[in-house]
Amino acid sequence: MTLNLRKNILQLAGTATIGLVAGLVAVAFHGTMILLAKGFVEAPSELPIVAFALFMMAAMGAAALITGWLMKRFAPDAPGSGIPQVKVAYHRGELDFSWHLIWVKFVGGALSIGTGSSLGREGPTIHIGAALASKIGKIFGETSTTRANAVCAGSAAGLAAAFGSPLAGVTLVLEEIAGGKNEENFAGRSLLSAALASSVVFAMSGGAASLPVQSNLELSWRALWMAPVVAVVAGSAGLAFQSLTLAIRGLCKRSPLSGPWKLMIGTLAGGAFSWLAFAFTGRLGAFGLGDHDLIESLNGGVVWSVALCLLVAKLIATAFCYGAGGCGGIFAPLLFFGAMAGVLVTGLASTALGLTSQDQTLLALTGMTACLGAVVRAPITSVLIVMEMTRQIYALPALMVAAVVSVYMNRLCFRGNFYDEALRQDGIRLDPA
Repeated sequence: MTLNLRKNILQLAGTATIGLVAGLVAVAFHGTMILLAKGFVEAPSELPIVAFALFMMAAMGAAALITGWLMKRFAPDAPGSGIPQVKVAYHRGELDFSWHLIWVKFVGGALSIGTGSSLGREGPTIHIGAALASKIGKIFGETSTTRANAVCAGSAAGLAAAFGSPLAGVTLVLEEIAGGKNEENFAGRSLLSAALASSVVFAMSGGAASLPVQSNLELSWRALWMAPVVAVVAGSAGLAFQSLTLAIRGLCKRSPLSGPWKLMIGTLAGGAFSWLAFAFTGRLGAFGLGDHDLIESLNGGVVWSVALCLLVAKLIATAFCYGAGGCGGIFAPLLFFGAMAGVLVTGLASTALGLTSQDQTLLALTGMTACLGAVVRAPITSVLIVMEMTRQIYALPALMVAAVVSVYMNRLCFRGNFYDEALRQDGIRLDPA
């Protein structure tokens, strides 16, 4: 066996291992959050409203202090989604992620989101996937150059497993983490790892879509003409989130308080807005992942006034939870904002334009794409992630229009996307690819 053939076989085995491990970790991570949410959010919500508020504040505050202490003591690079950290690691060749990061990100993310912090699960799975990929690459004898490619494969697998979106996992690496740099070296590995990771999730979930929509949608001209309007509204929500979160993040960086206390204060502030939304609407969507209300909105179960309340509350709650140094991502909240923006626009315009329930679903999907694109500035990823999560290919033209509009809005308002602006706050500037 030649040396090159042996290296190729080892890389193939390593890539397959990365995909399978990332898929299993993502399933365990999501399952842990769901279990915690049932005990700390859903069951207590049956209590009288004041008792629920007291319980929620105690649980979220304690979880924030524990998570903040774990990050301060064991993994100072664990706060946030993890995507900026992976991006820096890839471009600077700083690939020696610690084992502490992996378990702290898992425990802290599950504990925070499971007790009600409005954050996303995809950031931790990407960060954990990248870190595990680096470790696995080292075990398989890879050099620092090929380990960087392995980190891309682990990142793609992390997003693919979090949302059941393998193509979006690959395009996120291409558009955001690597920024078009050396894609010929990692694209194939990322495709394989993302495919295997999502296959693990599909097998363990019975093949269900991440966001099931009741029927196959047909794109109407009414919805297509309204797509740019929804894109502007949802994109504006995304821009407001980016501005507010960066402002809170900047204040926290200048605060003399220690990390755990800052995280607790920010988490409690976010929790207060989530509780207010629950008090007004009876819905828990502003807490945690908000998946139940998101799916309801895609299937006509949320009216525009409730959507407006949930949109405002969750946007502010996520800004506080993330800006204070929370251990979680922003993709899931952004998708939630966008869906509620779509429901809001549909509800206000339905009578005048004769919009149907199918149009509402299509415009909610359009809003999801737009809100994500307006913050992450990754148009292809924004389109694919919504299409793969819902398996609604007929929505593609509207999603593409929304992606173009929203990315342009971000370019008008900010020098960079959310992650680049956060890195700039930290004094980190990466050379363009």
